[in-house]
Amino acid sequence: MRRLLAGGWAVLLLLAGCSAGGEREDSDSGLNLSPRQNRITATRVERVAALVPEHIRRNGVLRIGGTIDNTPPLSCYATDNKTPIGFEADIAVLVAGVMGLTPERDITSWENMFLGVDSGRYDVAFSNISVTEERKKKYDFATYRRDRLGFEAREDADFKVRKAADLAGKRVALASGSTQEKIMLEWSAENRGAGLRPIEIQYYQKASDYYLALQSGRVDVYVGPSSSVVYHAKTTGQTKLVGVVDSVTDTIDSQVGAMSRKGDGTAEAVTAALNELIRNGKYRKVLERWGLGDQKLPASRVNPPVGEGK
Repeated sequence: MRRLLAGGWAVLLLLAGCSAGGEREDSDSGLNLSPRQNRITATRVERVAALVPEHIRRNGVLRIGGTIDNTPPLSCYATDNKTPIGFEADIAVLVAGVMGLTPERDITSWENMFLGVDSGRYDVAFSNISVTEERKKKYDFATYRRDRLGFEAREDADFKVRKAADLAGKRVALASGSTQEKIMLEWSAENRGAGLRPIEIQYYQKASDYYLALQSGRVDVYVGPSSSVVYHAKTTGQTKLVGVVDSVTDTIDSQVGAMSRKGDGTAEAVTAALNELIRNGKYRKVLERWGLGDQKLPASRVNPPVGEGK
């Protein structure tokens, strides 16, 4: 699940709170979007450090891949237009601290993030990556947050979204290759099976494109990460939230996880680090710092079965 806010009219509105220059808090959301983050920190825990694979421990560095598409509170550039901030950055840095490693973060594209894990360029990727059975065939995951979808429509919209039938015949904007796409395809098939009109899916890769399509009436609703949708609707005043659902279907899990190479042991070490952060309360603090308290997990797990947490 991925992508939100990168340019155009939406960014002109949003960047009053993210990347507009200066060092201040976004008064609409209460989030600190300045480059002076005063991040919550963590220190090495020996029993966790002992689980770190030798090839990572030898370097003393955790190489972290991630994306930034200006999607507060998940990831965006600070008001200096160059400092990566957000929950994804914070949780990755905390995990590295518990593992006794220096975090080395690299911002890349969604596609290159997967290629970077494949090639060994990155030890792990933190970027709001939904855990699915299909992805688990190739990668390991250490879960750290519930995965929820938000539906955003124009301010004058007169509908709510809670189930597939609510989108029958509607035009939906989303990013290809995302969890949103898989769920909307399943919902569309469900509507056909029930004798309802299918969902008309339109694909956009840039926020400037799908928000322009929404504002101009070419689409009826945009579906994306709930936290980012809520933030955008609240801070721009041009759209509104019309629904939030857990991203759970018969083939899609409801959790987000740190992604690593299959079978190399990294996921086990990351899971141990996350569970230490859950135990000492820093996990809860960083979630609350970014307004994501409703997405907390009771424990991190490696590759949990699909649908757990329904």
